[in-house]
Amino acid sequence: MTGTYVLRRLLLFVPTLIGASILIFVLLRLVPGDIAEILVYQAGSETATIQERQVREIRAELGLDKPVVVQYATWFGNALQGDFGHSYTQLRPVAAILAERVPRSLELAALTIVIAMLWAVPLGVVSAVRQNAWADHVVRVLSISGLSLPIFFTGVLVLYGLVRFFRWLPPLEFVAFSDDPLANLKQLIWPALVQAYYISAPITRLTRSQLLEVIRQDYVRTARAKGLGERAVIYRHALGNSLLPVVTFIGWWGGRLLGGIVIVEIIFSVPGMGSGLANAVSQRDYPTVQAFVFVMAVVFLTINLVIDLLYAWLDPRIRYT
Repeated sequence: MTGTYVLRRLLLFVPTLIGASILIFVLLRLVPGDIAEILVYQAGSETATIQERQVREIRAELGLDKPVVVQYATWFGNALQGDFGHSYTQLRPVAAILAERVPRSLELAALTIVIAMLWAVPLGVVSAVRQNAWADHVVRVLSISGLSLPIFFTGVLVLYGLVRFFRWLPPLEFVAFSDDPLANLKQLIWPALVQAYYISAPITRLTRSQLLEVIRQDYVRTARAKGLGERAVIYRHALGNSLLPVVTFIGWWGGRLLGGIVIVEIIFSVPGMGSGLANAVSQRDYPTVQAFVFVMAVVFLTINLVIDLLYAWLDPRIRYT
């Protein structure tokens, strides 16, 4: 992996982030409804004159009376410094909300990816090595069921089983890993397993298809002809090359998890980014919505940058063109 490739990927990250921030800012400005009017009319002022004056005051306080370009420049500059404004509904800095919820979602997403990898890759290898055998058929059935069952259905089914057979309900208060690692793991393991089952299905199928393609290559047949054992051929020569597309896919899913994590967070009462974003949208808390979406975009772009660099490190033939 050359220094030029890394430098260009880092330079490409900057305009991509700016483009994402512009898109987020503009789309939220296109949402119907003026937040100043919503706040005033919900408060129920007595006369129209008072309402109009309060609307003007709130718009001036929030900077909504300035040109859109100035609003964006101010918001983006403050966001780069970690200042996302104040929540309209929670009446506290949005940065404090992010500091509470982002680590929880990141921990849940990381646990999901680890479980999915530990499960999906070995199953994909077994399915490829035992092609058309009973083990292959079992793995393919598991993969198809994982792709077919909606994640909300699997989550509700797992929660029902926990309540019905183990008398376990998600606790109402979240416990941080730093406070009690065991209690934290008990809370997050179930939503992580539900998500891991869902995303492990395509990872298993991709691992199987890639490994089947690689083991038919000439260099694999050469390794067998030299007398290497089947295990050494698979794990030392074939698996590494077959995992390159899998790494890319996992990187894409890692960013997508933060956006789709809302379902399991609501089902299992995990107060993370997904549930926080859903609440902010329902309450039209635009600064909070903007901050959550922006952080998700940053995390997604960062994961893809890391995957690009890792991909180039795994395959030295890749060069930036």
